[in-house]
Amino acid sequence: MSLGSLLQEVLDPPPLRQPLVLGEAIPWRKVEGHFLCVRWCSFFATIEDGAIEADPEGAYAVLGVESPALSDEAIIVVSSKTDFRHLWELYRERRVADDEEVLLIYSPADPKRVWEPLRRGLPCLDIMVYPKGHCREAYDPQFVPRSWAAWHRERARWKPFQTAMESAPPAHLCSPR
Repeated sequence: MSLGSLLQEVLDPPPLRQPLVLGEAIPWRKVEGHFLCVRWCSFFATIEDGAIEADPEGAYAVLGVESPALSDEAIIVVSSKTDFRHLWELYRERRVADDEEVLLIYSPADPKRVWEPLRRGLPCLDIMVYPKGHCREAYDPQFVPRSWAAWHRERARWKPFQTAMESAPPAHLCSPR
């Protein structure tokens, strides 16, 4: 690399490619009904003695997700206390094993029943834990499982309007996609 090109790169760096935010740069309707595979989760809040300790102005967490419905990785900003509690239970209490993957489905509150500003704070993430590779299999037209019932059974699940005590029902209570 010549000194001129190095100097040019320092003075005029290439633009950084940031993942786009779902609900802002990418409309939520683009991913409704699709699996979103969580690649990473970062918390901005904590739970101490059952109470959420968070910056009142900010988000509770942020997720990096991928999906065949998206052209690249995207970010989900978690602004619902219930979604945050479910993610905390999953990542801090239950933990995700090496042979598992976390999948989400965006499940918004009915817009006809809920005023839009209130709706943003409502839970909307249907969080599921499946064996690793489940998302890829779900979108592979050639894939045929040995047992459809076993394939549809998640290892753990947190539905948007469940309380903490109702979270993660036994796997046999799975509902079909």
